[in-house]
Amino acid sequence: MKHIEYGYELCAGRPLEGRALAELQAFLAERGLTYAPGIDHSAVIRDGAGRIAAAASLDRNIVKCAAVRPDLQGTGLMASLITHLRQESVSRGGDSLFLYTKPQNKRQFAELGFYEVAETEQVLLMEDRRGGLAAWAETVRDPRASGHIGCLAANCDPMTLGHRYLIEQSAARCDTLYLLVVSEDRSTVPAAHRRRIVEQSVRDLSNVAVAETGRYLISAASFPDYFLKEKRTAAAVWCSLDIAVFCRLAEMLGISRRFVGTEPLCPVTAAYNRAMAAALPRAGVDLVEIPRMERDGVPISATAVRRLIANGRWREIRSLVPQAAYDYFSEEAHRQLFLERYQELAETSQINTQEMGGR
Repeated sequence: MKHIEYGYELCAGRPLEGRALAELQAFLAERGLTYAPGIDHSAVIRDGAGRIAAAASLDRNIVKCAAVRPDLQGTGLMASLITHLRQESVSRGGDSLFLYTKPQNKRQFAELGFYEVAETEQVLLMEDRRGGLAAWAETVRDPRASGHIGCLAANCDPMTLGHRYLIEQSAARCDTLYLLVVSEDRSTVPAAHRRRIVEQSVRDLSNVAVAETGRYLISAASFPDYFLKEKRTAAAVWCSLDIAVFCRLAEMLGISRRFVGTEPLCPVTAAYNRAMAAALPRAGVDLVEIPRMERDGVPISATAVRRLIANGRWREIRSLVPQAAYDYFSEEAHRQLFLERYQELAETSQINTQEMGGR
């Protein structure tokens, strides 16, 4: 319990539990908000009578569920909460905070040092670092890029011959192809390892520039529900937000085509593809859907490859993956790491929806 100005007290928990959590959930419900899964730290300010006056929470480096009682708005309570959450984030090694809020709250949080990343009709994503998105775009930019510029984003967990086929077909349809490997590290193969395998597998494609999605695209910041198994269809609000982020990237890098693979297996990715098909043309970007590569009438799937490895049949993946991926899993240490992460993801229900734009 920490005393702050105006006779209020700030309480924090990692995360809140029991009665305190129930009170916070009720407070949020009255504000039209839902306590979000993944929250690992909550801060609550109580008035002299012990009632919740304001609250905000963290999901890693993302501020969620921020609200102030209507009769107390403009009293500085949210500023106190944000200061606390910044301190908490810094103590974890964080260098910036993302924030979800309603578009009508833009001015309020701008006054607290947040800058717009992307906005839809229903949600606004902000960051307390000026120019963060533009700085990331510069890490993606390839000085050789010219002509018709395309983009393909994929998780490649692990990379398969299906991915390789999709990349080849995409690269043949543009002069420069940005291949963005998902940076969010919620996969069976660590992000750095996935990128290295991809780079080794596309070295012969001279017009392909490999980069990362960073913290802005297909991430917990722009698409949090994407990684949850129980979400059988992608929430439209998060699809729209991630697409809005991509459209800003496309404008910065001159991207005029986005490539995706057809998706007969994963409803999350299929819904995302449909949302892009509706939204991208309005931003001057064509969506190009490429049929999935099949083997014996069945699409080559990273899911099938993961299952083979998990069941100890890793040698059977030879005909399904590039040589670099097979060499990776030929090392016992990598297979053991895979099994540990596979089990962890299975226990947290995150194992089956992990590729975007091509599994």
